[in-house]
Amino acid sequence: MDVNLITLTPRQSVAEQDAEYGPRLHDRDPDLCCALRKVAPLEAGLAGYDAWATGLRRDESPTRAGTPVVGWDARRGKVKLSPIARWTQEDVDAYVTEHGVLTNPLLMDGYASVGCAPCTRRVLAGEDARAGRWAGRGKTECGLHG
Repeated sequence: MDVNLITLTPRQSVAEQDAEYGPRLHDRDPDLCCALRKVAPLEAGLAGYDAWATGLRRDESPTRAGTPVVGWDARRGKVKLSPIARWTQEDVDAYVTEHGVLTNPLLMDGYASVGCAPCTRRVLAGEDARAGRWAGRGKTECGLHG
């Protein structure tokens, strides 16, 4: 099977973004930072496609508990596939082990959920896996999924 890997990048480098919006935009306006660095590149990358796939899982957070395996992304007017929506973390771990899937080394270094560097920290003992994302803020999603 041939795989066509496409790398999506933001319109601006971090330095260019800092020059336009000021440094540490992620601290002042994390929603705008996510929109510029994550959401806009995905939007551009999905142009010309009728569907897209994501690795969302229902067990990741309460906001994802109702994730359909096949759904409609009304904002983008595309079919949205979440093929592992029903999987648990144990299912993922078993698949990774069985198939030798490469994983992000940060997962073994206390980062239970990996996002952008300035907005992600290690998860403390007893914390939810996504507690390290936008810690101390009410933000729970970057905007890619709704």
